[in-house]
Amino acid sequence: MTTIRAGLRHNRAAWAFGVLALTWLAAILFANGFGSVSSVRYLVQTASFLGIVAVGQTLVVMMSGIDLSVSAVVALSAVVCAQVAAGSGGTAGVLVALAVSLLVGLVNAAGLVWLHLPPMVMTLATGTVIAGALLIYTNGSPRSAQIPLLDALANDSVAGIPLATVLWLGICAAAVWLLHLSRLGRYAFALGTSEPASRATGVPVPVTTFAMYAACALLAGVAGLVLLGFTGTSSLTMGNPYQLLSIAAVVLGGTSILGGRGHLLGTVAGALLLTLLTALLVAWNLDEGPRQVALGLLIIVLLLAYARERRTA
Repeated sequence: MTTIRAGLRHNRAAWAFGVLALTWLAAILFANGFGSVSSVRYLVQTASFLGIVAVGQTLVVMMSGIDLSVSAVVALSAVVCAQVAAGSGGTAGVLVALAVSLLVGLVNAAGLVWLHLPPMVMTLATGTVIAGALLIYTNGSPRSAQIPLLDALANDSVAGIPLATVLWLGICAAAVWLLHLSRLGRYAFALGTSEPASRATGVPVPVTTFAMYAACALLAGVAGLVLLGFTGTSSLTMGNPYQLLSIAAVVLGGTSILGGRGHLLGTVAGALLLTLLTALLVAWNLDEGPRQVALGLLIIVLLLAYARERRTA
């Protein structure tokens, strides 16, 4: 019993799901509508958009990195898809959007590996360039698009489960294998623990960095496409919430922001928890400003807690 209790105390993913369950119970008791099946389905569906971005963010955070360009990539994917689909069809739009998203990840990794720039600086600069390029590309007026494939993926369901959630769970399964069961995942954990030691033991740092940042950007692009199907329109700012929230989901799920420790399943709980908290704040009629302040303060507290734990571990 003592061993089980100690294991649960150190299993941050389990704690994240526990907090999620308690928060959901509080929502049912103190807010209207959160106990209905339709409400649960909608919350899980909207959590999928954040969850897909957060899975990619987990891959880079686990290796002691961070990607601040994900919000720009979400918008990039949706805008490019809508623009290309208007002239060449929906399939071409989807493929071009995914290719451009993947290219962004490769550019981020190139800056880290060959220019030796810090992840925060490189990815923030990339995101800024993308935002400016999109403004030029669309002349400030991005297109709308109704693409049947994306519409079905974002809004249809199978056996009562939204297809967006099925996609998210499939991505999670692949990412769990990549991060926790593959050799590349072991390399990522090693880099998060100590990059100098990893290099000394033969970890292929460039290959690992390119793979993880490419996957992160690609998943942000996928999230942008699903959002395009959900809303039917693209926007230059549609990805803005996901930069902050994807990092928060990773940290709330128990992954150390300094890398080397955590589990991707905790990120699932973190994405669900943040979506639920946001819905609760909306139900309590809090404006956008106070909601952002609350989430920002939460992230600061968690970052300080994990940084202190890492120094004293």
